[in-house]
Amino acid sequence: MDRKNRVMLAAAIGAVVVLVASSAVRCAVSRSADTAPEQPAAEQSQEADMGAREKAMGALRGHAWRSETDASASVEFREGSFVETRGGQATVTAFEVTGSSEGDDWASLDVSFVRDGASGDAVVMLEGREGSLRVASDAFANADAYVEGKASAGPVAVSGVTEPYASLIDGRTDELAGAVADHCRKKVPAATRADFDGEVFVDVKGGRVSATFTCDDPARTILNVTYDGATFNVEG
Repeated sequence: MDRKNRVMLAAAIGAVVVLVASSAVRCAVSRSADTAPEQPAAEQSQEADMGAREKAMGALRGHAWRSETDASASVEFREGSFVETRGGQATVTAFEVTGSSEGDDWASLDVSFVRDGASGDAVVMLEGREGSLRVASDAFANADAYVEGKASAGPVAVSGVTEPYASLIDGRTDELAGAVADHCRKKVPAATRADFDGEVFVDVKGGRVSATFTCDDPARTILNVTYDGATFNVEG
């Protein structure tokens, strides 16, 4: 084979090698794309479960609830517990959510609960739409079910506000009283008074002043009021 033919043969072999290598790279990339890891089904299910829990608990904590059959009975949901009130007596039940599911206009929570030294498992079922919600559970002590209550229209007195708290909130005691009363009418309808607990917490860096108030409802609900220099935020 002369020199010219050998050069042409080498070039042809080189082209074949490049073509094969290029094809191998494309195949590898294709296989990598086809086999890209997907989020495990178990992880997706866990995220959906947590989302359902948070949504349901938000609805439960965000409303006042009264018995369907007994006007003196109500329930208030808090973080990790619910407080049932009937005839001026409060019953506290601690609970932990262990599972959840949801559908159109309903959600259910599997819970483990403890009350008066006894424990058990139950389901908390939330049904309906905003304005006509209903919650039922075998874990309740005073009623089989409660329905979404209406905000109270009665007056709520705010008492005990003294210095230096008044100065720390720039003297806006009327706005403070209005914010606390409005919150109580919506979330603590059995309360007619909220008393300043006498303790003030100042976040110098954040520019916030916080204080707690105790309501006179049977559950003795504690409110946390935060002032940021412009508005009052009430929780509890």
